[in-house]
This record gives sequence, C-alpha cells and structure tokens, in this order.
Amino acid sequence: MSDQNSDLRLHRNDRFNRIVRHYRERYEALSNEGVAHYCLTALGAWATSRAPHVYYFFRIIDLSKYKLFVDLGSGDGIVTCIAGLFTRAIGIETDLELCRVAQNASSKLNLDDTVSFTCGDYLTQRIWKADCLYLYPEKPFHSLEKYLTNWQGTLLVYGPHLPPRRFVPIQKLQCAKERLVLYQNPVF
Repeated sequence: MSDQNSDLRLHRNDRFNRIVRHYRERYEALSNEGVAHYCLTALGAWATSRAPHVYYFFRIIDLSKYKLFVDLGSGDGIVTCIAGLFTRAIGIETDLELCRVAQNASSKLNLDDTVSFTCGDYLTQRIWKADCLYLYPEKPFHSLEKYLTNWQGTLLVYGPHLPPRRFVPIQKLQCAKERLVLYQNPVF
C-alpha cells in the first residue's frame, strides 16, 4: 500500500508540474503582450492564484476525501485543474473567454476525465450538490451564504480577507503569505 501511495504521489506531482508549466507559459505570453493577470468580469474580478500554494493546501486538507469540488468563479481554471488531481472538479465562470481558456487548458493537460467547466453564474447552478466549494473572493459573498443555508459541505475560502458571516471556521492554513480557511455551516 505504501508503494501505491508513493506512486500516486509521484504521478500527481508530475501532473501538477505539467499544470504549472502550462500556466507559466500562458502568463508569460500574457505579460509579453502587456496583458495583466487580472481582469474584471460581469460579476466581479479575476486574478491568478499561486499554484504551489493551492497544491500545498489541497494536499494538507486531503482534497481526495471530497467527492465533488466546485470552484466558484474559476477564472482561467488553474485551481480547478489542480483540484482535478485529487477529486472530481468543476469550475464555474461567467466570463466566456476565461471559461474557454480553462476548458482548453483542461483538454491540453488531459484532465477531462476529472475536470470540467461551466460558463455561468454559480448562484444559478446546483452547487449544493458538491461537498466542497472553493472561493477566492474579491468582495463579500453574503448572497452565497444565503444560497447555502442548509448545505452541509466544506467551504474553502482562499485569501486573507472577506470571511463569511454565518459559516464557522474549522481549519486555518498558511503557506508563505497565502491563507486558506475551511468553513462549515453551524450545526443546528
């Protein structure tokens, strides 16, 4: 069993390194064109996430224990692709161009068996079917909390700001200057 775990870790690390190379090339091309790794979408803002930190967090919390991970506002798909190394992952993004970039990345990285993307507003999707939701908020997300009133999964909030009002923190992780907090609905 230990050899199987070691092989799985090596395979996952190899696939992670391919994801990093793919997105590094993308970001270098954007920089060469004078395009920032940040943009406004119809419902908010998108900025890149640091892949090594996200991967570290997902290993520490053992993301593989979840059946369905949904990235709310998935941008160019980097976090969803990393999550797909551990479990079934869906990214939801309103910006059609970012959604197209994410879908292309998933295909190019041969992740289509575990990763998919939906273009749309996550508040119009059946996100409560997931047992793990991920959010990198740039503004308060109280409408999401209302939408998830009876949901009993784990909410992962990336970044040092904008905690939910109603959800209760169950674990806080730090990697360099980055932070991930795991939340759950309070038990009634």
